[in-house]
Amino acid sequence: MAERRNWQAEEVREALALYLVTDFGRFHSRNPEIIALAQRLGRTASAVALKLTNLAALDESLPQKGMANASALDRRIWADYLNDPTAVVSIYARQQSHVGIGPSATLGLAEDAAAFDHLGGTRPIQSLQRVGQNMFRQMVLTSYRGRCALTGIDDPRLLTASHILPWSEAPDLRMRPTNGLCLNALHDRAFDRHLISFGADGELLLSRHLSRATRERLLDGANRRLEQPSRFAPDPAFLLRHRERFLAQAA
Repeated sequence: MAERRNWQAEEVREALALYLVTDFGRFHSRNPEIIALAQRLGRTASAVALKLTNLAALDESLPQKGMANASALDRRIWADYLNDPTAVVSIYARQQSHVGIGPSATLGLAEDAAAFDHLGGTRPIQSLQRVGQNMFRQMVLTSYRGRCALTGIDDPRLLTASHILPWSEAPDLRMRPTNGLCLNALHDRAFDRHLISFGADGELLLSRHLSRATRERLLDGANRRLEQPSRFAPDPAFLLRHRERFLAQAA
């Protein structure tokens, strides 16, 4: 049986990296990823699952809170992540390689943990790749239950983790899941070009410069409001900045 001992900072970062990409309902000792992490840490799966639940107590994006006994170390590691996610993003890459998935499984990227930086920067491998994009995608898709927030499309090949504030214009927010929306490829393209945006209540807004046919296609099968995620709800301030640019462009 794994020896009971105090959690160390690096172990909490390992737990946090898994927490960020795992649905709240899978925080249990039967989850294969929790089992794999427990084996690497020399802990029980139940202890790792409990740590993820404790971390949830610090996550203000969750409607349901975890246990209220998160440790001072948990709080420090959480605050460190919000200030600079470099270490946690690098750990995520290692975790993916340990379970045989690898960062390339979802996006077709071959990312090296050593190349991560806290801005989610880029590096050349045949072409520039967005280092850290895979983790951002997993956080966003997990929070939206693997479905487009407008249409409900659930095929991951057609889904994008859309940055509300652009990758190039908000480098300090590249890895913030509250700067993301899960959209299908068509609506992502329109959102990225400020041809659609969202009101304060999540109402879908379409540019008046779109043709009638295009507006109809964008509305076909789409909800009139964004579906809310299970956590990491889009930051209202980020949506406001996007909407202001949308309105200025549509003027």
